[in-house]
Amino acid sequence: MDAAATDAGQAERGQRRLRLLLLFVLLPAVVGGLAVGVAMGGQNTGIFDGDPPRWASNLGLVLVIVGVVLEVAAAIWLVATGRYRSGRQSPLIGLCWSHRRRLDRQVRRDAPEADEDRALLVETARQFVSQRYLAVLCAGLVMTSVGQVFVGFAPFHALIGGLLLVIWVVLIVSVLRNARRGETFLRNHPDLSER
Repeated sequence: MDAAATDAGQAERGQRRLRLLLLFVLLPAVVGGLAVGVAMGGQNTGIFDGDPPRWASNLGLVLVIVGVVLEVAAAIWLVATGRYRSGRQSPLIGLCWSHRRRLDRQVRRDAPEADEDRALLVETARQFVSQRYLAVLCAGLVMTSVGQVFVGFAPFHALIGGLLLVIWVVLIVSVLRNARRGETFLRNHPDLSER
């Protein structure tokens, strides 16, 4: 009974945090965007206008097509090899987010706690290693984003494309770093892997 009450309390706190996030981040952004639109009075600022040179348009289309093909091929490979199913059937799926974060932290720092479930630590490290495929999916998204910048060839497209590029590159670096940390954890703790 106490575990169910704790889970319900955690879920309620999570929903409260989400509402606060929406209230204090999303709402001011929408109101700010509306205020800028009203202040501009509907004038055409040229921020969305772009007349790409032929080379930029062609390069953009090629990058978008290659990026989409890479994403689709990676998704098909993911399903065909069974990685998608194995990730979906992981015992980590049933854990609460705070427990999963604690496991992630222990694997990243290569410092397992004595009272932690060894099988879950090993599964977390193995998932870190097996999630390298996310880098390929993100590479496809990078190509698509950069291609859209060249196709649009406007200041707004460059700004959004630059932000997306930074996000995807940070995600790729994070995935690859976590994979290395997972390998290090498994290598440094063979006693955990054998059980």
